[in-house]
Amino acid sequence: MPKLVLSTSSLGYRLFDLESKELLLAKKRGKVTYREDKILIGDRVELDKDGFIEKVLPRLSLLKRPRLANAQECLILLSFQKPDFSLFLLDKFLTSVNYSKIHAAIVINKIDLATSQERKEMEDFLSYYRGLGYPLFFLSAVKREEDFERLVEHIRGKRVALMGQTGVGKSTLLNALDPSFRRKVDTLYPKVNRGRHTTKETILIPYQDGFLYDTPGFSSFELSDMDEDELAMFFPGFLPLFPSCFFKDCHHLPKSKGCAVLKALEEKKIPKESYDDYLKVKEEVKELSQWKKRI
Repeated sequence: MPKLVLSTSSLGYRLFDLESKELLLAKKRGKVTYREDKILIGDRVELDKDGFIEKVLPRLSLLKRPRLANAQECLILLSFQKPDFSLFLLDKFLTSVNYSKIHAAIVINKIDLATSQERKEMEDFLSYYRGLGYPLFFLSAVKREEDFERLVEHIRGKRVALMGQTGVGKSTLLNALDPSFRRKVDTLYPKVNRGRHTTKETILIPYQDGFLYDTPGFSSFELSDMDEDELAMFFPGFLPLFPSCFFKDCHHLPKSKGCAVLKALEEKKIPKESYDDYLKVKEEVKELSQWKKRI
């Protein structure tokens, strides 16, 4: 029975025995690699008779940032305020998770800070993403209100990674799910409206017949592993439309001939704000690609 890598330290790898449900400590032999890559949190490994890791099993999924293996779903966590909700970051997070071919759900934390009108406007706008198939949760992790219990049922029995900007409440949510986790929580830097990096590295935590990945927050997020062709496919909502574009390498730019994305935008099936994000992300990816060619 394979063991699951929960965390790493100078002492070795902390493992979870999927059969006995016991915690183990193992060290890695120098020759153990996975396609010239290091062992990642979430990897499934096998031990030899001396308790050393001798084999890393093929990964069912790989997320490049935060770097982790074998997640079934990513909870993309954003806050209504403190820090302010960012559609631009949401679109970038979803693009990255789509690229990794992992399911995603959207969690809007600190919704108790919204007025009823602000809440309705956000729900109306994000209904587009719900329509794309992303489960959507509005909650207050501190007060365990709104969709909190629905989220608990949604993640039960799954391997779920939490990802998001610093300060949005990942550690607070984990502690609300199970107070015994005792994840460190910090407040925002008030002058810049963003949080400190309270989680320094990715760890995997057993939870209700599944596992939760606690990951460091992002102060910035770039799609450095993706090129413009891949972005044109994996940006939220674009993949089902891509085969209908006249050109098979369509980048969905304004005035592109026979572009199914532009047609959907014209018919208001895609929000203009989301398409504008795509154009901004495309410029970022283009600049990163040019920079990588120069080094």
